[in-house]
Amino acid sequence: MSTKTSIAVLMMAIALAGCNRSTNALNVNTQAPPQPLPSVPSGNVQSAQLDPVQPVTPTPSPVTQAPVLDAPTAPQVPELPKVEEVKPIETAALTPQEPSNKPLTHEPLAGSWNVASDSAQCRAILAFTKWSGGFRATTLRCNSPELSTVTAWDVKGPRVVLFDNNGGQVASLASVGAERYAGTTASGKPITFSR
Repeated sequence: MSTKTSIAVLMMAIALAGCNRSTNALNVNTQAPPQPLPSVPSGNVQSAQLDPVQPVTPTPSPVTQAPVLDAPTAPQVPELPKVEEVKPIETAALTPQEPSNKPLTHEPLAGSWNVASDSAQCRAILAFTKWSGGFRATTLRCNSPELSTVTAWDVKGPRVVLFDNNGGQVASLASVGAERYAGTTASGKPITFSR
């Protein structure tokens, strides 16, 4: 007998053994179902008349008088110190600062600036990258056609100057305080940079 034949015979024997087992497993519960239980025990029911219900009358309890309490007194509040009359604060009138004549440097000017000119969202970006006419610049969300032409910027003594593609001056600003520059555009409109 060859190995293949003996493996085939062995496989058939296992298959037949499995079939016999499953057949036996299905026949396990072949008993009759249990008999139903008898219902509630039967017997004679007795009936009788109940006594009528008697009304209950409450007995009055003796009234005891509660002790008379004194009226509560208000807590004593300490007297507050007298406040002197508040005098108005004197303020000096705010006058716009005069432009500074100190020479500017490029480093502190580089970055993003809020531009108060024609739109609340108008921004100027002054890059520290060399460009024709100075350093690279651009404006964002500005409504003015004049400001939309800005492509470069540079420092000329105490002033920041913005240029267009042709090297024409678009605006000139001078320092008027910490992180604030003011000036005019080439057409004479006011312009302010701030951070």
